[in-house]
Amino acid sequence: MTVDDRKRNYMLLFSDAVLFTNAMTFLSVNAVITYYLSYLGASTFEIGLANSLVSIGAFVSQPIFAKKVMNLSSKQKPFVGILLLQRLLFLLFVLTIPLYAVSHPQVAVVLFLAGWAVFSFFIGAYSPFYMSLFAKMVSDQKRGRLKGYSGGIGNLLALGSAYGIAFVLEHVAFPYNYTLLFSIGIAFLLLDVLVFALMREEPDQVTKFEINYLQYFKAIPAVFSSNPRFGSIVAAFSFMVISHVSLAYYALYAIRSFHAAGPQIALFTAITGVINIVGNVVFGLLSDKLGHRWILVISAACGCLAGLLAVLIPQLWVVYVAFALSSLGLCGYNLSSGIFIIDNVQREKLPMYVSVNILFTLVVSSAITVGGSFLVEYLSFYTVFGIAGLSGLISGWVLYRLDAKRRQSVRKPGRLPF
Repeated sequence: MTVDDRKRNYMLLFSDAVLFTNAMTFLSVNAVITYYLSYLGASTFEIGLANSLVSIGAFVSQPIFAKKVMNLSSKQKPFVGILLLQRLLFLLFVLTIPLYAVSHPQVAVVLFLAGWAVFSFFIGAYSPFYMSLFAKMVSDQKRGRLKGYSGGIGNLLALGSAYGIAFVLEHVAFPYNYTLLFSIGIAFLLLDVLVFALMREEPDQVTKFEINYLQYFKAIPAVFSSNPRFGSIVAAFSFMVISHVSLAYYALYAIRSFHAAGPQIALFTAITGVINIVGNVVFGLLSDKLGHRWILVISAACGCLAGLLAVLIPQLWVVYVAFALSSLGLCGYNLSSGIFIIDNVQREKLPMYVSVNILFTLVVSSAITVGGSFLVEYLSFYTVFGIAGLSGLISGWVLYRLDAKRRQSVRKPGRLPF
């Protein structure tokens, strides 16, 4: 790959992060989609299902897409085709919303969940394809900076997108307001497809193999036994996503325990925006100097400190501080976790390893999120915050104990452990 090709791919991957961040602001499952379903009169279960479908879809499709990536010498064009199919199918659904959203709201809820389920299924392709292309197209020294700067700028522009969402919801009548918002989100995603189509990729040398759906899961123990270091990484990441579960409960804790009103709750959104902008830039710069392991250790420490403060000091201002620390920890995890896996596995095995990590962290995150609601209901918020803080401590300790040097045995080419 020529120097010009590398520069071209670098700028395109930068644009991808900016476009994707803003697209998912318009398609936010926690905000826009939740409001849309609520307006239609959807039940709590249906709204919760919309949130869960993202994890369920990615979990179900991981074996399919991981196998496909590992059998492809060139990943770019197939990935473009998958993204285009995903986004055009959802756009077709969005354009039909005005036909039935007013006259048949319950039908609209069911159809939306069906369309969102199809969209979420294709999310399983994101990590295996993207990380394979990212590892190939961006040099080790520039990965953190690329993700940091692009994430910071993307989140800065997303503040403008958030203002645009509020404007459309206020000035455009239902259901055309949500039709417009979802269409804008898909338009950004289609531009994102063009970004990947313009990249230049050199083909890999791959060893073809066949593995069915069940064999994929049976192969997971072999993945861990062939690379014990990777097993420690997945364990650390699983504990770290547990430490992030508290983010779902800080606002509710503020409302129930301190009677927080609208302006006080809105502050959580402002904190999220500022942390994502500053955190991405700072962590991006530090990661290229300190290494991604240290960024992850710092992120785990933030989660630990957040849980500790929330338990020990029952004050509203501490809730904001804890929320900011947890958000900062999540920012660091999102920036460095994928790159850290790239640095610790063989390139030809990367799709499988990324997929296995996604599987474990998705299962842990979903189980803890559901379990957390029961802990809050029958015990207390402090139980959730305490578990989150302890999990951050364990995650940080496991990552701290990892040898900073890469094992040469992991870097040597070899057969996949199936």
